[in-house]
Amino acid sequence: MVHAGIYEPADDSYLLIKAIEVEGAERALDMGCGCGIVALHLARQGCRVTAVDINEHAVENTKINAEKNGLAIQVVTSDLFSEIEGTFDVITFNPPYLPTENEDIAWDGGREGTAIMERFLREAHRHLTGHGRIYMVMSSRGNIPKLMKMFSGMYRFTEVAQKSFFFERLYVYLIEPLR
Repeated sequence: MVHAGIYEPADDSYLLIKAIEVEGAERALDMGCGCGIVALHLARQGCRVTAVDINEHAVENTKINAEKNGLAIQVVTSDLFSEIEGTFDVITFNPPYLPTENEDIAWDGGREGTAIMERFLREAHRHLTGHGRIYMVMSSRGNIPKLMKMFSGMYRFTEVAQKSFFFERLYVYLIEPLR
């Protein structure tokens, strides 16, 4: 169920779900959970899931969907990692990635489409276990080369899925800290 005003799962959500590889009882964080579709998938795979969104209505939507599906998911209202403690084996993120400014927070990625991703990547490594990894959606409409160059000394980026549309190409990257 998707409540009014919450990001409706679309091709980007399903591409992310398809790309994620988890091993049972891993500890997972779904950043920007929206209605909870990715968090629900992770919980069904046996992960211990924490789902996070800045939007309190999205947090409530995810709680309801978890309950309806009989899944135990911890759901937290947080601006990225502001209310998150501990480390995770897997972090998933379908961030706002469109190059817009002052639009809906569900899709507004800033002037180059990477503003939220930059904030996220500056902090994410502190919340990963020793073997932890990130799965994140990116769009060809954003400045992916600049983002990767900016974080090339911190992370390794591996494309693990993509889907083309007439107006953009969506990617899922496996992002691993350089150890």
